[in-house]
Amino acid sequence: DFMPSPYVSSGINAEYGGAAVFGMGAALIDGQISADELELGHAHMHWEFKEHLKSYDHKALRRGFQVYKEVCQACHSMQYFYWRMHIDVTHTKEEMKEYAAEYQYPGLDDDGNHIMRPGDIQDFMPSPYENEITARLANNGALPPDLTLITIAREGGSDYLFSLLNGYEPLPAGENEPSEGQAYNPYFHGYYIGMAQQLYNESVDYEDGTIPYASQLAKDVCEYLAWTSHPYMDEAKLYGIKAVASFAVLTGIAYYMMRVKRGHMRLRRIAFTVPGKEKEISANGNLSNFSKYKEVDQ
Repeated sequence: DFMPSPYVSSGINAEYGGAAVFGMGAALIDGQISADELELGHAHMHWEFKEHLKSYDHKALRRGFQVYKEVCQACHSMQYFYWRMHIDVTHTKEEMKEYAAEYQYPGLDDDGNHIMRPGDIQDFMPSPYENEITARLANNGALPPDLTLITIAREGGSDYLFSLLNGYEPLPAGENEPSEGQAYNPYFHGYYIGMAQQLYNESVDYEDGTIPYASQLAKDVCEYLAWTSHPYMDEAKLYGIKAVASFAVLTGIAYYMMRVKRGHMRLRRIAFTVPGKEKEISANGNLSNFSKYKEVDQ
């Protein structure tokens, strides 16, 4: 790195400063730094499931599944997540069987022929498109990402997704018109996203009667997607609490054994004496040093 000398004249310093400004301007003109490549910083929400002693809100997970199924599933897959993983978390086993049976999966009959069979809870959740080509053709060349691990695949996680879903705005003055199938969203990298706004007030009728504001829909589906990325987080926290509690109990037992049960053993004094030399050893003051009595070792 260049470190200008304190003896360099101010004229040369100004020359270097002008060169730096010119280089930055050239970078801007060259497109290396562009406003189109930036995005607005996402909000920082308070998610209770991120606290050490909190779990997922299972009612919110159920509502989030409803938002995904009625809104997101039309374009986004979740093909790395089983139907059965919802059982006793968001839905009952019977409910999941009904949801899975709504879709057809390839299978084999008793004679080995290829058939289409109703889905089962042991199947992965289906993709809305047969392959990547059909997905791009249906979305103006854009490929809708799979949402199974979207929370950990995007920097900012749930905060970023919540801001993105609620961040659609009218096109500001001076901005280029978006291409066909695109929308303006300042939270998306590049501002122009290939997905129109999907969540509106009352766009989903919740089963439990919760008021379906757009922010509530986004919050619930973000928590649901956080759960699909970490489906065993509640169990991991529970095991961690048990481990800490067990360690505390064992530490207390060990302290009691060391201070009470072994106290007399640690504080006792063992003295070795030589027959007939007890008084001389006591006077020496070092009861364990037999160097004066070489005849004992011989």
